[in-house]
Amino acid sequence: MSEIVEVAGTLGASQGYTPEQWSIALRVLNDLLRAKGSASSIALTRELKRHDILDSRPLIVGLTYIDREDLLARGLEIPSFAFNHLGRSFYTEERYREELARLEAETEREADDASRSVAVVEPPEEAPPPRVYRQEEARLTTYIRSALNDLYFNDRTSEDSDYVFDVHSERAGSSFENVDVLAVHWRSATIVDIVTVEVKLDFVPQVVQQALNYLRFSNRVWIAVPVSSDPAQAGRELRDKDPQLFDYVVSHGLGILACHRRKGRSYDVFPVHWPAWHDSDRLERAGAFEKLSDLHLVLAEIVRPQPLEPLLPLLRVVSLVAAFGRDRLGLIED
Repeated sequence: MSEIVEVAGTLGASQGYTPEQWSIALRVLNDLLRAKGSASSIALTRELKRHDILDSRPLIVGLTYIDREDLLARGLEIPSFAFNHLGRSFYTEERYREELARLEAETEREADDASRSVAVVEPPEEAPPPRVYRQEEARLTTYIRSALNDLYFNDRTSEDSDYVFDVHSERAGSSFENVDVLAVHWRSATIVDIVTVEVKLDFVPQVVQQALNYLRFSNRVWIAVPVSSDPAQAGRELRDKDPQLFDYVVSHGLGILACHRRKGRSYDVFPVHWPAWHDSDRLERAGAFEKLSDLHLVLAEIVRPQPLEPLLPLLRVVSLVAAFGRDRLGLIED
């Protein structure tokens, strides 16, 4: 019996925390939820530091993807209270239902606004896609932006600052110059990745060709396409549509976001394949962001000037980008 306990304790420690630390995390989370009904990851991290747990990331990941059978197998405490995780925070069951309904209504409203506000004018050198096509792309992009907010949030991300941006609805551009979604991923306190997404309504070579072009100035690139199946079958669905194209995407390090159509024209967005890290050229970055001149606040946020001047001249921003060290822009792996 003692051998079983010893093995279970070792399994718990191999996850980055001890059974004692896990129990402390449960107790802290329960106290926060009882007080407010919700607890952000940052608030939980702050409280855990008061209990001498300096690296809370493994615990937060464990709480986010909690599984009763897994806890039993590892000899870890089973929580005596119910909770759910959504976005950046943990919630009681009641608050979770309220927050989920609020977010779905908000995303639906933003998607409707985005589809209505799509610009009709397209660059003259390209045949413009049908307006209804761009409207649905704009709608889908709203759900993708929401998904990336969840994927790239961590304890180094400010709760008050945007780090995912909908470029599709803000700026019309040619196929090879204009990303649809841009994210700033803080991998550490001093290293960031530039993440870009190409959105299309079909899994076709064009979406892959455009996404590959973004590798010139991005560290990670996703393609996002609608699917009819759930997360368990979405990858197989895309591969069955075009096995050669699917293998090409994977072999070239692009990520795949599957967008499952739901009732009411909404989408569930989830990763099917994660993008590989790419060592992009910082001068290419500067040139690409210069073309995205109306997104200069994205670049200003990367260097986090205090205070942020909303009308920061583009020239100054581009010069800052060109002056970044390779480590600052994520050009050196952790």
